[in-house]
Amino acid sequence: MILTSTTASVPFTPSWLCVDGEPKPGAPVYHLRAGGVVERGQLEAELSGQLRAGRVYGFELRGAIRSGVVALLAEDPEFERVLGLIDAEAEAEAGGAQLGEDDARLFAEIRNVLAECWPEYRDLVAQLERRRELAPIAAFRRFCTGWNNVAAPFAIGRDRCVTEAALRGVDPLEMLSAGNRAYSLLYADDQAGNSERPGSSAKDPQTSPSADTSTADGSSRARSGRKTRA
Repeated sequence: MILTSTTASVPFTPSWLCVDGEPKPGAPVYHLRAGGVVERGQLEAELSGQLRAGRVYGFELRGAIRSGVVALLAEDPEFERVLGLIDAEAEAEAGGAQLGEDDARLFAEIRNVLAECWPEYRDLVAQLERRRELAPIAAFRRFCTGWNNVAAPFAIGRDRCVTEAALRGVDPLEMLSAGNRAYSLLYADDQAGNSERPGSSAKDPQTSPSADTSTADGSSRARSGRKTRA
């Protein structure tokens, strides 16, 4: 569902708490709105600045991998092969394909080495992980307008975001799932084909301690229980 209003909200329940797209009896329902263009920029500014979790693009990671390979593995007999794999992975990713099993295993080993030994790559990976964890939470606290069937009372602070006390009462996996959905609503027009977003290695964002916390989680169309608002 694509929202054309920045004030209207849509109900959302994580997919593992739904049956046939509808929330199970008593399942939590989070009400999310789509932020405007300025609000989207404010969120990205918060992530990039205060939270040090700005976007990490694929070309940045590949550049760090390449510089690390040249610096650390120039004398390695697999040097030329690894350099070729950097471009091969980019081409495979662009085409929706994957590297062969042996190449993928070698490339994973190279990434592990660089994550330990090459600061440029290690810092980008750390930033990527910060974004995966923090972007859904930041989106949730900005764009959640209420909830049902959650033990903690809903509350908005002076900054017009969900308060820390209220956030503590939300299940962490549910927050990540709903936060990913809130983030995706910011770019709903882009996803509909009105404009193109630059690619990011983080897939902006899909944090997944569980298999069901990505932005593809099913949203609830039914409203259950009494909606709690500030």
